[in-house]
Amino acid sequence: MPLYTFELRDGSRSIADTVGVNFADRDLALCYAYEVVRELMGCRERQTRTWRLDVYEDHDRRVFEIPFARLDETLDYLAPHWRSRIEDLCDRSRALHETYNAARITMHESRALIARSRGRPYLATEGGRSIIRENEEEDSSRVGRVGRAAAKI
Repeated sequence: MPLYTFELRDGSRSIADTVGVNFADRDLALCYAYEVVRELMGCRERQTRTWRLDVYEDHDRRVFEIPFARLDETLDYLAPHWRSRIEDLCDRSRALHETYNAARITMHESRALIARSRGRPYLATEGGRSIIRENEEEDSSRVGRVGRAAAKI
């Protein structure tokens, strides 16, 4: 039975499931993921509308991307055309936030590296994470690692 893991992406960071759940097939994993999305969204649709849950099979292959806006029942009153636009806008908003945060992290790391090379004080951690990434694994999300692995093949 394949092992399915999940990664929650909210635009500012990703939270990866390191344990996972075994399911007989992808359909059961998808149903479980829908339940997780609905539970996380629970009466907070506006705040979580831009989030996405990614489902991975055997820790490395993303098999589903589930945007929360797709399951948001508070958007059911919209015409399909407008709902589709809202879902697209939510996806773009999350992608913009992810890009902004990646640039911010890179800027902090660059400043810290320059300060360290000059023997000056620098910000060592932020939010419990080291500013200067010592190796690629620390700063990479699962998607980045999968992308690099696929590029090497």
